[in-house]
Amino acid sequence: MDKKSLQEVLKLAKGGNQEAICYFIKKFQLLIKKFARQLNYDCAETDLIIYLLEFIKKMDIEKMSGLSEGEIVNYIIKLLRNKKIDIYRKNCLALEEIHTEEDCYVENKLEIEDQMDLNQLINTLPDKHRTVIVSKYIYGYSDAEIGTSLGISRQAVNKLKNKALEKLKLQIKEEENGKRNN
Repeated sequence: MDKKSLQEVLKLAKGGNQEAICYFIKKFQLLIKKFARQLNYDCAETDLIIYLLEFIKKMDIEKMSGLSEGEIVNYIIKLLRNKKIDIYRKNCLALEEIHTEEDCYVENKLEIEDQMDLNQLINTLPDKHRTVIVSKYIYGYSDAEIGTSLGISRQAVNKLKNKALEKLKLQIKEEENGKRNN
């Protein structure tokens, strides 16, 4: 397979040639493993390989014939990266569905009343601010991961996080001042 061009290997793989399919998977195996580690769930590598195989079966050979090998490789890298992002977003949505707003914010040793107060405080934040705070401090996602799921930069996530924390601090101070005055 090494002497054949990538277009020829693609044609063979599309035709069901097992050796060509294996060659293709091995060619992108390191990238698939990297993305699977980033996704951080058991079957991520398998899901990405299946997606690659589905792409091979469905691809239009005519569109690929005019591309250089480098362009084909870059195209497949972008394809796998986009699939990784799609899987990540679906997993984030699944996590949000699993955890209701009442029980997901705090799972440490806070008293029930404190948890309710914290939930109320967090619920006063705008949607993006709330999503960043919950993702960062409850689910433990990094700024880069949150940015990927929201479609914004890591720096924008950091700004949203800092603004949200400032709003929470101000609200807590206002509540403390209100309790002292009463």
